[in-house]
Amino acid sequence: MKHILLFSKQDFKFFKSEEFSVLKNCSYSHVHCLEKLSSSLVKNEPDLIICGTNSKIPPVALKRNQELSTIPLISIITEENLNNWLPLHSQNHYLLNSHSQAELLYKIESLLSSKNKNTQRIKIPDIESLKKYIEEEGETVFWDKNKIIFRENRHSSFIYLISKGLVKTSRMDQLGKELITGIYRKNELLGLYGFHENPICPETAATIEPSRVHRILYKDFKEILQENQELSLDLAQHLTDTVLRLKSQLLEMAYASVLKKTSNTILQFADDLQNPDFPGLKISRTDLASIAGISTESFIRSLSCLKKEGIIAIKGKKINILNPERLQDIV
Repeated sequence: MKHILLFSKQDFKFFKSEEFSVLKNCSYSHVHCLEKLSSSLVKNEPDLIICGTNSKIPPVALKRNQELSTIPLISIITEENLNNWLPLHSQNHYLLNSHSQAELLYKIESLLSSKNKNTQRIKIPDIESLKKYIEEEGETVFWDKNKIIFRENRHSSFIYLISKGLVKTSRMDQLGKELITGIYRKNELLGLYGFHENPICPETAATIEPSRVHRILYKDFKEILQENQELSLDLAQHLTDTVLRLKSQLLEMAYASVLKKTSNTILQFADDLQNPDFPGLKISRTDLASIAGISTESFIRSLSCLKKEGIIAIKGKKINILNPERLQDIV
């Protein structure tokens, strides 16, 4: 019989409801304070631990109770504390305190089921395989438009894969002006800021449109790298290519003309903009100008020039590329 340990100052009504009876072969116990946690771990040998909203297991408890690191853990947290939440270990998941009983039931069943799986070595030879693993095994999160995924100068706990939507990264200058540092789209990785656990985020990430994202813990990512040398080499090459591309962009921002900067920014979205049925970029002219490294006014004037030359078409906020060859010649 599976055993669930509830660590909370208050009892969960869920475990006394009819919904709990759906979990066959499950029992539960309740611990109100940290002092009794150790004895309960020995006595009940729980298969899953659930922490209530006002209860938290501190990292020091892992040193005293090493078996904690092998037990799946669900933390119930408030939305206000979401950005500051850090997992206790690689199997620590969370639910917002506004969760439904169905959501809690699903999370319990999935974690108990995954605990039964054979933890054989995972073969992930390259970045594309890593993306597939994150999509299939990672946690799926949905964000509405203009929602913060993580903040600058905060600890990062996850590696992200965008499966739908659009995400921008940015930093604030000394005057409080937002500087766009990147735009991330479908099938792109986000959050590669280091290879230690919980590195510091150098930028803020926010959704430009409603987005679906898959994520895994940094600790899991590090273990995958340690077990897959080919992936580590592929990732190193990917990061090297990124640095070289950024160097080229810096040179362009320093010496290129306004028209060339505008054209290069548009070409970043060429695959979408050449489709006549494309509904239009859901990025403001201000954000596009920030990506180009020029003022909004200069960007809009350059768009008008490209339109007059018949290179692009503009209808409201919608931009379409009519002549990609001429646009490429400018760059």
